[in-house]
Amino acid sequence: MAYAIGVRTPYEAIPAAVRGWVERELGSSVVSAKTQQGGFSPGTAARLVTASGRRAFVKAVGPELNPDTPTLFRNEITAMRAVSLPQTPTLYSTYDDGAWVGLLLEDIDGALPVHPWRQDDANRVLDALAELTAALTPSPWPDAPVAAERSGDFLSRWHRIIADQTPVPSWIRGREEELAAIAQAGLDALAQGNSLAHWDIRADNVLLTDDRVVFVDWAFASRATPWADTVFVQAEMRSSVRLPVLPDDPGATSFIAGVAGGLLWGSRREAPPGLPTIRTWQREQAEIYLTWLRERLGW
Repeated sequence: MAYAIGVRTPYEAIPAAVRGWVERELGSSVVSAKTQQGGFSPGTAARLVTASGRRAFVKAVGPELNPDTPTLFRNEITAMRAVSLPQTPTLYSTYDDGAWVGLLLEDIDGALPVHPWRQDDANRVLDALAELTAALTPSPWPDAPVAAERSGDFLSRWHRIIADQTPVPSWIRGREEELAAIAQAGLDALAQGNSLAHWDIRADNVLLTDDRVVFVDWAFASRATPWADTVFVQAEMRSSVRLPVLPDDPGATSFIAGVAGGLLWGSRREAPPGLPTIRTWQREQAEIYLTWLRERLGW
C-alpha cells in the first residue's frame, strides 16, 4: 500500500523566528533536526535534539507551503489542549504569528507499525483505540468541528460521481443513486455522534513504544460517532490481519459508502500543491472501501 507523502520542508529552511521560538522553549540551541517522512503535510516535521540533550518534536507550516495547512495546525493545537491522555503526545508549546503555525511536542521514542499490519500490532492498536474512544466520549472539546459538517462534501461525493460520470466498478453501474442515498444515511448517523474522533487514523499516524500506543497528528479532530475511527483503522488492516466484526450498525455501513465515494471521486482529480502522491493513495484506499462496502451490503 502506498502512503500519501507531503514534500517536507527541512527544519533549517523554516523562518528564523520559528526556530528562535523552538530554542527559547527548549532552553538550548538545536544541534540535530531529523526530518520525518510520511503524512500529508508539506511543512516541517522533525525530531530535535538540543545542545543540552533535550529532545522534542516540532511541526511547523506557513501558507506559502500550503494555504490550508496552517488552519489545520490551529485546529490541532486546540484539540491537543483538550486531550491529555497516555495515547496522545504531550504538547509543550505552540507558535502562531498569523502566518506560520507551529507545535512543539513530546518526542515519542517509538516506531510506526510494520506494514502490512502484523496481528500483534493490530490487536494493540485496536485495544488502545477502544480505550481512547471511551475516554473521549463525550467529547472533552465541546466546540470541536462536527465531522458531518467539515467532511460533508467529501462524504456526499456520490452525487459528483453521477454528475461527472466518473468511472465506477461494474458492480456499481446503475446503482450510483442508491449508493448516494446510503451515504447520506451515514452522514446523518455521523452527525448524531458525541465522541471526539481523531478523524485521520492511519498507520503513519500511530507510534508504538514498548508500553504505549500513541496517536499523533490531531489536525482533523472532530465530533463524530464512536465507531468512526475504528472504520478508518480497520480499513487499513483488512488485507493483512484478522479483525473483530464492526457493530451491525446501518450507520457504519453507510459511512463506509460515503468514504468510498469520497475517495473514488477524489482519486480522479489533480494532486494539490505539495502532495504529489495523494491520488495514488486515494485510489488504493477507494478499492479497499468499495470491497468492504460490497461485502457488508451483500451485493
